[in-house]
Amino acid sequence: MRKFFLPAVIVLIGAGTAFASHLAKNNSKAIVAGYRIVSLGGGQFSCENADKDCSDVETGPICTWSDGLTSLKQFDTPTMCGETLHEIEP
Repeated sequence: MRKFFLPAVIVLIGAGTAFASHLAKNNSKAIVAGYRIVSLGGGQFSCENADKDCSDVETGPICTWSDGLTSLKQFDTPTMCGETLHEIEP
């Protein structure tokens, strides 16, 4: 009976730990609106909403606008976009 009980408990503890770490990892994701930098000419820039949600967690590919080239940034002020955002990982 002991030969069966101890391995079963170890497997259950491992599965519980894996499940808890998976939940903790998913809860740390922060979804933010993506903004793109638009040149207004004369050295002036504007930060415009790209209507796309991105993540501020620095993993995975960079979040891009619909053109696939323009990287999206986090909003700081109307004339300044901050750090680069990343695609939301499932």
